[in-house]
Amino acid sequence: MERHKGAARSAFAARVCFGLTDASARAVRGARRLMTVAVVTTLLTVFGAGLGSTAHAQGIPKDVPARVEMYPIPSLTLSDRQFLSGDDNGKPVTVVGELRVAQGSGRLPVVVLMHGSGGVGANIAPWTRTFNAMGISTFVIDGFTGRGITATSTNQAQLGRLNLILDIYHSLDVLAKHPRVDPDRIVLMGFSRGGQAALYASLDRFHKRWNTSGLQFAAYIPFYPDCATTYVGDTDVVARPIRIFHGGPDDYNPVRTCKAFV
Repeated sequence: MERHKGAARSAFAARVCFGLTDASARAVRGARRLMTVAVVTTLLTVFGAGLGSTAHAQGIPKDVPARVEMYPIPSLTLSDRQFLSGDDNGKPVTVVGELRVAQGSGRLPVVVLMHGSGGVGANIAPWTRTFNAMGISTFVIDGFTGRGITATSTNQAQLGRLNLILDIYHSLDVLAKHPRVDPDRIVLMGFSRGGQAALYASLDRFHKRWNTSGLQFAAYIPFYPDCATTYVGDTDVVARPIRIFHGGPDDYNPVRTCKAFV
């Protein structure tokens, strides 16, 4: 990703949480539980009271969705330079989103989940179950398969970093039309490369150029993102809560780069 020295730092209203250590598997599990509690607390704050009390079908566990729907998401593959300059002359692509409609009735809140460099992996499922059990639907974006990519872990140059932001915005086009989605209660959550996309998707400059849905996310929750990049120009963020969760020590996405956003 391009780095722009001398650019003003973004005034992210973020809270950086340091909990994970390599001391033992037990410590990691404990830290994950703490992070889960922190995320759930954030969602209760954003979405309001009443979550977790949704009626559900008799005999069916609450973490099982009432319905699973797959959606094509028309998007583009752009270079980061094209994205930053507003050039939409990219390669058309269709990525996929999986909507798991939680048990309940009426319009429900949704958490949009954006994967990291490994694609949609095993780390996503525990979150979908956690949120579905709370009466929150989930929308998992696969930004790789439609582009013929399995993972970018060993070669990040396969895909410009900012493409996932484009996929995220286009997911709002899908959710805006869905009769079971509460458009005022959609939260974005991402991991690593997807966490970086979730963080920078909050930039007002990007919203004005690329978000055509008419919706905004109610909050942004990036996990261990790379926070090292700033951009020349308008770096104001939308007026929504942002919560950054970061493990340490981390020699891939260093924690120290995120401290600037506290």
